[in-house]
Amino acid sequence: MSGVLIVDDEEQIRLLLRRWLQKWGYDARVAVSAADALAQLETAPASIVLCDVIMPVHDGLWLTDRIRERWPETAVIMASGALDIETVKSTRRKGAVDFVPKPFGREQLRQALQRAATGAAA
Repeated sequence: MSGVLIVDDEEQIRLLLRRWLQKWGYDARVAVSAADALAQLETAPASIVLCDVIMPVHDGLWLTDRIRERWPETAVIMASGALDIETVKSTRRKGAVDFVPKPFGREQLRQALQRAATGAAA
């Protein structure tokens, strides 16, 4: 298992995040939806999944449940522009190791990735 899977329904965000992660030396790939992410994880599991909370059809919380069931060793970092305490609590209850509010800066994301890689929850 290796690399980071970026899951976001917004193309510009996916491309920007992949560019940042690749620049930092991560093997980064993208998924356009929760269903796409699951299909990719079936063929190539990831060490870290960086996932938007709010997406059409299946949201990031639904995806986190599936990841916890199938790949419990995969660290999930959730991101959302909907910054309320209940959203943050929900991501933690589902098993996310970290939450980064959108818009986030490069350093904030880099720190979340480092914590996820080392198993240190924020």
